[in-house]
Amino acid sequence: MKMSMITYLLPCGLLSAFSLVHAQAQPSTVYAAVVATKVYVVGAANAPTGLFYQPAGADTTWQHTGPTNIRNFAASLYGPAGGRIMYIGAGNGVHQTTDGGSHWRITTGWPITEVLWVAPDPSRQEIVYCATPYGIFKTVDGCRTWKEMNKGMGALFTQCVIVDRWHPDTLYCGSEDGAYASYDGGEKWQRLGLSVGGVRVIAQHPKESNVLFVGTEEYGIYVSRNGGKWWTRCESGIDHTTFYAIAFDPSRPEIMYAGGYTTGVYKSVDGGKTWARRNDGLPNLNVHGIAVDPANGERIYVATIWGGVYQSENGGGLWHSAGLAGSEVWNVFIQPN
Repeated sequence: MKMSMITYLLPCGLLSAFSLVHAQAQPSTVYAAVVATKVYVVGAANAPTGLFYQPAGADTTWQHTGPTNIRNFAASLYGPAGGRIMYIGAGNGVHQTTDGGSHWRITTGWPITEVLWVAPDPSRQEIVYCATPYGIFKTVDGCRTWKEMNKGMGALFTQCVIVDRWHPDTLYCGSEDGAYASYDGGEKWQRLGLSVGGVRVIAQHPKESNVLFVGTEEYGIYVSRNGGKWWTRCESGIDHTTFYAIAFDPSRPEIMYAGGYTTGVYKSVDGGKTWARRNDGLPNLNVHGIAVDPANGERIYVATIWGGVYQSENGGGLWHSAGLAGSEVWNVFIQPN
């Protein structure tokens, strides 16, 4: 891997009714998972790492929540709870809050470390999955106990796991030897038809369950339009091979964003058929996470390695720093207000 081992996940002219609505949308709360900072000094008081959030309407100010000085690889929330239930995937396990961040607890023991992805079941609060270098783990009792779920897996190093929006017992994960699916809640896995390995991210189309995109370490972006049976490499406009983040505009899923190692941000306006770079104002091109605001599809956030978080208010046309400068940020996600 070029970087480290790793979200639940973030566009002038005449104003249309659509753009007016989005321009008036209330700002959302943005969360960022910080793995490390450049100012770390052994034996000295250091800037905290972990989960940060930017309150609605803030510019570059961030506040910290949860445990400090952890390697926070990923974070996510249980959508129906309105931001009260959130998870942190960290070097020391899975952390959970059920009261919007006032109190946190670590939910895993010593067998579960280096948690790279946390995926709550969007329809069943008690069920949560996490991806680690040692495979997939699952809880069915609200994080009181966890169980290893690796039957059928080849390489155990797993970067990401997602839950199908329409069929919650269907899961997809990305590992060192390819993409896998489970159709029984993780009890057993089968490898999909992708011919390459090193899968770093899987994204499911917001409106079409059979459309999947993956970003890989060395082979670029692939798309399947039949649930993973057949895959095609996305090549038009792309001249990079390593991608860690893929995101849809939830309300206009033909608009997509992708980023990875030295890529900056790629944008597609035709559902992934063609891509173009959108890096004006973005000095750090190592992108590890992307989030599109569900309340305003023009507002995009990207997490960068050692550059903090950047924001665009016009769909990637122009970027500016949103704070956390000097931080290694792996994941951003948004809670609409």
